[in-house]
Amino acid sequence: MPRVETGRKRRSALSILAVLIGLVAGFGLAEGLTRLLFPAFDPSGRFEFTYPVGSLLLGKPGTEARQVKNTGDYDVAVHINSHGLRDANDVATAGSDDILVVGDSFTWGWGVEAQDRFSDQLQILTGRRTFNLSTPTDIDGYAALLDYARKLGSRAGRVVIAICMENDLHLYGDAPQGGPPPDSGSALKEWLAGHSALYLLAVTTVQQTPWLRDLAVKAGLIVPNLEGIAKNDYDPAIIDSSANHLKEIAEQYRTLVVLIPSRALWVGNSRSRAIEDRVHTAFIVALQRRGIDVLDLQPVLEAQLAPLAYHFANDGHWNVRGHALAARAISQHLAR
Repeated sequence: MPRVETGRKRRSALSILAVLIGLVAGFGLAEGLTRLLFPAFDPSGRFEFTYPVGSLLLGKPGTEARQVKNTGDYDVAVHINSHGLRDANDVATAGSDDILVVGDSFTWGWGVEAQDRFSDQLQILTGRRTFNLSTPTDIDGYAALLDYARKLGSRAGRVVIAICMENDLHLYGDAPQGGPPPDSGSALKEWLAGHSALYLLAVTTVQQTPWLRDLAVKAGLIVPNLEGIAKNDYDPAIIDSSANHLKEIAEQYRTLVVLIPSRALWVGNSRSRAIEDRVHTAFIVALQRRGIDVLDLQPVLEAQLAPLAYHFANDGHWNVRGHALAARAISQHLAR
């Protein structure tokens, strides 16, 4: 009997192993065919921030890739210069009459071609060379980017800092930066998006097929764009800390702070919108009390009564219209 039982266990183990080998081989074949038949979904051609510069992650120097949204909102080219920046101008040559534009993914030009970003449009409107120093980061990172530019040889004195009101306000250096624990599901999705053409094909198909997308939303696999907006709490300590950090930068450069309003001003219930409006107004006051020049884009975006029309339908960043509107407002402010 023991021999019979051992034989059964061995056969079961071999069966399971055969199934696993078959699944791996099947997925491998499907992955290879996807890359062969649908090269647009090959993740090796998609852009990532992988070049470390101190605490920052920039683009790998010399990169030529594409940034694609699986909902179909955008598919744009990304060219990274020798410094890891998405800029045709060399910041090492920046002089006192030039403008450094610093910000996060909004300013970097997420989802739009480089020439359509507000920084590039600002160069045309002002007639002054404009350099884009941007990467997904926060106010700490903006200071680090300016230090990086200075080390490269930049001598620019005029700086435009774009503050994203959805995620830039924190307690800087005053308390530990908390936050939610790592999301293993998001990490897996990120890994698959960077390594599997089959995964990218599947999620694109789901996102662009209405009935499949509706099922995915109901199952909690997809969070609708406007339901995933980061919300602010009114906290004077956070407002003061963020304003103080910007003042440290403004003491070194002629600085204009441009506020990119949170979309939460225009969606959600009346209570949450009121909190966002209170935070937004209080931050403007805090900056002005510190003598910082501020351009608030909220009234600019609301002037046409459809502020969300300047964002992508399925992505929180500005579309081409949003960048053009911001460029005009900034150039007019600088001229005054």
